[in-house]
Order: sequence, then C-alpha cells, then structure tokens
Amino acid sequence: MTELAHRAGWWRRFFAWWYELLLLIPVLLLAGALFQGVFQLLTQVPVDQISQLPWARNLSFAWLLVVMFGYFAWCWKRGGQTLAMKTWRLKLVALEDGGPLSWRAVSIRFLVCLICFAPVVPLWVEVRVDHSWLPWAQMSLAWCVIPFAWAWFDGDKQFLHDRLAGTRLVFAPKKPRQNQQEPAQA
Repeated sequence: MTELAHRAGWWRRFFAWWYELLLLIPVLLLAGALFQGVFQLLTQVPVDQISQLPWARNLSFAWLLVVMFGYFAWCWKRGGQTLAMKTWRLKLVALEDGGPLSWRAVSIRFLVCLICFAPVVPLWVEVRVDHSWLPWAQMSLAWCVIPFAWAWFDGDKQFLHDRLAGTRLVFAPKKPRQNQQEPAQA
C-alpha cells in the first residue's frame, strides 16, 4: 500500500481537532493554576491582582505557551500521537519518510497552528465583556477555518500547518491483540 492509502480522512482530522481542544483546556487550566500559586508564593501579590500587572499577565501568557508547546512537542516527538490522536487513531509522521518528526517540524507545525487558531479565544472572551468586538470575533472564526479550507483544496488533502511543517497525519489502525495465553505444547 502507498503512503497516501493511509492518509487520515478530513472528517477524522476535524473531529480529532475538536477533541484535542477539549483535552487541552484542562492542561492549560492546571498550568494556569500552578503559575498563579507559584507567583503568589514568590511575590506575595494576591491572585486577583495578577491581572492588574502587565508584566505578570505577559509572564502568565508566555508560561501557557511554553506548556502548550511542551505538551504537543512531547507527544509528537514521543510517538506522533496526543491522547486525542490516539482516540481518533491518527498519527503524525514526517512527510518525506513516514518516520518520527524533527524538532524543526514540531516547531513549525506548532507555530503555524498557533497563528491560525490563537486569535479566536481572546476575541471571543472580549465579546463577553464588550459586544462591539463581535464582528472581529466572527472574522477570527474565518481565520481559524483557513487550515481546514486549505485541506479541501490541497492536492494531497493536507492541512496548511502540515504542508508547511513537512508532516502528515495518517490513519493508525488498531494493532491486533496478541493472545495472552500461549497454546499448550505437547
């Protein structure tokens, strides 16, 4: 079979992306809580005052980016799969040889994903405070769709971040179970 025969379907990748988002939220919440706890212990600034300090907000944001990159890089380098990718039986491989990813590929894929998906969250949070931001938040959804739309028109059906990083999401079928009992030898 050719490598293209193992390419993951568009809908499988799309639903895995949503599941990944659901799993990433608790990771970021825990990382944020850890940051706030350590920050409060070190500075004695009350937690509710962190948002009043621009340098603390920037440090918190940088920390969350590092945690997010660490999560994805660790999963992608370790076996090519995050928990969502395992659930949806997807595996991330290098495009040229189907092998493990390089740090360069992991970094490019993460950065392109970040550029495509990151603007959505803060704009929709701002809409909850000030409804005049609604048109901008709606436009951010269009920006977020770019990688998915790219896959519809790409000749190889790859997402934009996979195309730029030189990676491919492939279908990873379940491995057959090995019999737990050895047959009795006569």
